[in-house]
Amino acid sequence: MMYKNEAYLKNYFLSHRDVTKDLIGMIEKDKYDYRPTPTSMSAKELVVHMLTSFHKFAAIAAGRDPVQLHEENDDWTLNELADRYTEESVRLIEMLDPAKIDEEIDLSQSMGTVMPAWRLIETAIDHEINHKGNLFVYVREMGHTHLPMFVKNP
Repeated sequence: MMYKNEAYLKNYFLSHRDVTKDLIGMIEKDKYDYRPTPTSMSAKELVVHMLTSFHKFAAIAAGRDPVQLHEENDDWTLNELADRYTEESVRLIEMLDPAKIDEEIDLSQSMGTVMPAWRLIETAIDHEINHKGNLFVYVREMGHTHLPMFVKNP
């Protein structure tokens, strides 16, 4: 079996997600519509994209159908959404079948490739890391100067 098992993947995910959640916690509700440029996603759109994309990838890796965990019209904060999606994403990672973690998943329709479940989780983490860099810029431009390190040790 690949050394990248569900415990490794969960810890790697949380080492980045915990920082993402710290950054999300710096976004006040009145700044949810903030955009650094007119063509950028709003802070809210960026955070929702990050949370839902990871969750979707994790569900596919775990052999589950992705489901949305929120409704647009619900009265939720980004912090609440981050907690909800993080908890469910961890649960999905923990559900990865060790006997199937190296089996390839056909993603040719959506991503144009085939990859094993563990690689899909790593790809989802890489996607989050990319957008977490955007999020650092957003919160700095919102006036925050004391920012977390880019990763936390689990």
